[in-house]
Amino acid sequence: MWNFCHISAQEIVEHIEGLPQEQRVEVIKRAMTALRSRSSKVIERFCRRLENPDISEEVWHGVEEAEDERLIDLDEALTELN
Repeated sequence: MWNFCHISAQEIVEHIEGLPQEQRVEVIKRAMTALRSRSSKVIERFCRRLENPDISEEVWHGVEEAEDERLIDLDEALTELN
């Protein structure tokens, strides 16, 4: 356990950098939530990107549109084009 009275920000960063990726993301998520609890959706989305760096931004954009129920009906969109 750390004694935070005697540990610098630099030492905390060094400890975090030594953690496995999954635990680093958890630390970041908790710290960001503590700072901005009303932005939990934004924080959750940011952390998903950190956890899954191999997924393209376009895919995340589509996932988030679906989560926000901002989808369009493709049949309707195609009909409007004709």
